[in-house]
Amino acid sequence: MSNTLILVAGPSGAGKDSIIDACRPLLASDARIYFARRVVTRDAQSPGELLVSVPTFERLKAEGSLAFDWTAHGLMYGLPREELLPHGMVQVIIANVSRTVIPAICAQYPGYVVFINASDSHIRARLQLRDREKSNDIEKRLSRKVLLPEEVPMTTIQNDGTLAEAAAQFRTTILRFTTKA
Repeated sequence: MSNTLILVAGPSGAGKDSIIDACRPLLASDARIYFARRVVTRDAQSPGELLVSVPTFERLKAEGSLAFDWTAHGLMYGLPREELLPHGMVQVIIANVSRTVIPAICAQYPGYVVFINASDSHIRARLQLRDREKSNDIEKRLSRKVLLPEEVPMTTIQNDGTLAEAAAQFRTTILRFTTKA
């Protein structure tokens, strides 16, 4: 059986990490689902990330340990090759990625995109709560549009309601790609 690679993408502040983190405990006991961890040169860590220094990131990239890498908002991100390999009974691998690398990933792996979106007002409020950037930087983020390839199958989750509602939609989407053993 082949794995399905589910690429979670969307604008900053749409709630990708929050939705993934809310689903992680709901799906933790399901051996068919694996949450890939990405490497990032960030100060604060979330459950889906491995923090590394810039020199370590550059070494991993030079060694070919990263299947894909990208930069966004002054940080370097990478998806380690080993995170995309089948693990036991795994049927679905979930990876949080940038919209900009989806074409490259889908050229090598059959992928499915779960696009997390939210209204500009919700995104603005979430980015302001993070308190990481100035208001003009937030407006730049809101104006940034990245088109996704039309040929990639996709589900969009509009995250303007509660986190529980969005997490339930995400979980339902993920479970569509699993089969009983």
